[in-house]
Amino acid sequence: MCDFKVGDKVYFAWYDEPYTVKSGIITEIKCLGDLTYIMIQDSITHGSYLMLLEEIYRTESEIKAVLKREFYGKVNEVKKDIHTLEDLLKFMYDNDLTDWSSPHINGWQTDWVSRVAVRELAKEICGIELGE
Repeated sequence: MCDFKVGDKVYFAWYDEPYTVKSGIITEIKCLGDLTYIMIQDSITHGSYLMLLEEIYRTESEIKAVLKREFYGKVNEVKKDIHTLEDLLKFMYDNDLTDWSSPHINGWQTDWVSRVAVRELAKEICGIELGE
């Protein structure tokens, strides 16, 4: 079962901010069937979050490593079919690197997975540094 207990400090990523690490204190643990839910009080906003057991971590470095693996898995998925300058240009022409579905910074959220993939491919294929 769960080796977490009420009062433990834990780290998690909230669905609306998938690559932002949050921390909080466990205030409640509930088991419903095969699922274990953890209620967490955010350390900064003091808001409450209901998370599944498998979505929380003991250390900040542990969740950051998981999020980095997940992010670069998505980047590599974008890169797998792009091998030439022509492929890269077609991808950039066909794909807006902004996620227009969710208002965020300056009205829209950037598609960082595609931007990072394009940056890496520009370096690999053309030797061009696009920045960070």
